Amino acid sequence: MRFRWTVILLACLYAGQIMAQVNSDGLNPDRILDPSIHTVLIHPTGNPLAAPMVSLNYGGALQISFDDFKASYQDYAYLIELVDSNWKSINMNDFEYVNGFNQNKITSFSVSSIASQKYFHYQFAFPNNNCKPRLSGNYILKVFKNGDKENLIFTRRFYVADNLVNINAQVQEPFDGTISKTHQRIKASIDIRNIPNFQNNQLTIKVVQNYRYNDPKTTATPSFMRNSVLEFNNEGELVFPAGKEARWLDLQSLQLRSDRVAVINNNEATPKIIVKPEGSRANLLYATFKDLNGGFLIMNTDNLQSENQNDYAQVQFTYVPKDNIPFLDQRLYMVGSITNNKIDASAEMQFDVKQGVYQKTLLLKQGYYSYHYILRDRNAPNDLDDFTETEGNHFETENNYSILVYYRAPGTPNDQLVGFTTINSTQNW
Repeated sequence: MRFRWTVILLACLYAGQIMAQVNSDGLNPDRILDPSIHTVLIHPTGNPLAAPMVSLNYGGALQISFDDFKASYQDYAYLIELVDSNWKSINMNDFEYVNGFNQNKITSFSVSSIASQKYFHYQFAFPNNNCKPRLSGNYILKVFKNGDKENLIFTRRFYVADNLVNINAQVQEPFDGTISKTHQRIKASIDIRNIPNFQNNQLTIKVVQNYRYNDPKTTATPSFMRNSVLEFNNEGELVFPAGKEARWLDLQSLQLRSDRVAVINNNEATPKIIVKPEGSRANLLYATFKDLNGGFLIMNTDNLQSENQNDYAQVQFTYVPKDNIPFLDQRLYMVGSITNNKIDASAEMQFDVKQGVYQKTLLLKQGYYSYHYILRDRNAPNDLDDFTETEGNHFETENNYSILVYYRAPGTPNDQLVGFTTINSTQNW
């Protein structure tokens, strides 16, 4: 009996260690841990497609909202955690980076109306009079239940920048002729004159394409320095596949079929929508049109109030590979905000052997969505090849690039976000 309890205790300890490892994964600060939570949004007030960034010194606020299918009032609160530039925890007490209280109740909510799916819609703004960040850097917003900070329901990343550096950046053709018409290269100049006691080896740049935060390009080595300006122009470091303008799906109405919808079934408790089958666009000519670069907007044409009148639907996507044969040693993903900008199991398409197609079903709120399909090799993933087979790559494609500049001052445990800007690939054409 003693042996059995020893085995059980060791198993529990091991499971606890595994859970701790999962929870400390710095690559995944965006998680939903309660299955009743849906459509978590965090963005600057009035700009739902922008990066979740606020300025440390010049004001501005983030709008945070989410839907709870429990459809009854819950005791939710939030706190913030300052982490390093790789989203790993650091050894700092919250009073060192928070002005005010770091445990605040969420009291603003509305009850769904008209929608067949019942939910409570919660929302709040941050920073506010009760809680403000003291330091710049990467932060994780943590929403928890019943005053228990360990009882998390979801987490979301956001950024606080103090804009100590001036960033001048452009999107250019790569020097390499083999990819000059299919990829885009970022050239950046960073003026560091306002950083006290600057040390060159303490600065890092991360560049993110279309808010896919899990796939940043990182460099810490400038090509050269001119007075107080660091030039980052290395050919092999800040190069991205250009892709093609995003695919789209209009779900503003659950009564009328938009051009991408094949079937709407409203006979079930949750409406079911079947999207027209899709395939590779690699051989199609490039066409310019305005897209959301993988983002989405919550809106409708059926009612007036998107926040608490939009309904939900089960939406089935289908991708048809060439000759209905699955990709060999490759995984197919649907990417964009529609799958939380992550490339993991939740974004992976599953192959149906009987039909010879890849499929995925997502529960989506009424709105307008954009997304891409990408392939990643199982054994040797190369993000420069993401769109090659599924979308095609064209240098002319309009993309957004977020440039983040981090500085670790000597003797400090935190990475300051000393600069943040977003540029568009068409700005300098």
